[in-house]
Amino acid sequence: MTKENAWNPGEYAQPLVSVIITTYRNEAYLPRAVESVLYQTYQNIELIVVDDNQPGTEERRRTEAVMAQYPQAVYIRHPENRNGAAARNTGINVSRGKYIAFLDNDDFYFSTHIADCVDALARNPACSAVLCGVIKICGGVVWDRILPKNGEDFARELLFSETALGTGSNLFVDASCVRAIGGFDEHFFRHQDIEFGLRYFSRYKAVTRAQVSIVKEMEGYSNAPDYTRFLLAKQMLWEKFSDMLAALSKEDSASYFAGQYGALLYAACKGGNREQIAEAAAKRTQYKPLGKKERLLLACSRANLFPIYEAEKRIIKQMRSKTLQKETEALLHEEDKARLRSALGK
Repeated sequence: MTKENAWNPGEYAQPLVSVIITTYRNEAYLPRAVESVLYQTYQNIELIVVDDNQPGTEERRRTEAVMAQYPQAVYIRHPENRNGAAARNTGINVSRGKYIAFLDNDDFYFSTHIADCVDALARNPACSAVLCGVIKICGGVVWDRILPKNGEDFARELLFSETALGTGSNLFVDASCVRAIGGFDEHFFRHQDIEFGLRYFSRYKAVTRAQVSIVKEMEGYSNAPDYTRFLLAKQMLWEKFSDMLAALSKEDSASYFAGQYGALLYAACKGGNREQIAEAAAKRTQYKPLGKKERLLLACSRANLFPIYEAEKRIIKQMRSKTLQKETEALLHEEDKARLRSALGK
């Protein structure tokens, strides 16, 4: 940490920030996540790591070996695998900070993330959360950049775009507000961040920061569900927020469900089950005509060419990657540029 990058609170005190890392498999990325917290320019941080691996497994043993290197962290082992929502609630229950920041074990922060979030809330006392820019990386490619738009009504943005957060690591929130809404719903095995976010941002405003300060890793262990489980997760979401969906206009409702079944169509195509592909396509077209990308996806899947569809998508992402990396690095300190390049294998 260099002197010029150190946190300067000015007129503001340094409230304690609890960073909660939940970890399940993917332990190879865990040191990067932990060190991105330890290298923050902001000093008053409580680091909590909740291990949701099943006891006795190789993943639990490897995670314990990693955490033995970081005695400054509060390390909690679940007695059994529960799920990501339960792991986050475990962290919430032991946290002491005024603010809570969540971090997935394969993501990482740039060095001023916490300082910038604390400063943003100090300057915007009517807000109870901070939303930052996120870049997604995969296999040496900057896959995407997601910038938050409407902090005044982020619940609506999140409802219509499940990628609006970019990652569950993009939740920097007031601890008292988290407890007021009861934390995470542990019934949800999927869409936990969306479920939490819809409840949280329906009650509280967020300040948005256009600068990227979080990196989402897309490689490694995949939690992509099969079609049946994905549909079940969405049905749980639709049921819980039925009042919110019922209040939508006819046009907005059609757009919402077209997006939902579009995601299900992709999952079905990836799985390769023709009955599920036909079902998802039929449901999708009930709401809106298929777009160009969806028609291509469907054609490739029906011809057993889904891998070619994915390869073409990667080529398109690669063409844009250098521009996204350059634009991101233009606003980073040298240490963070080095961390990003290392994550990209460069």
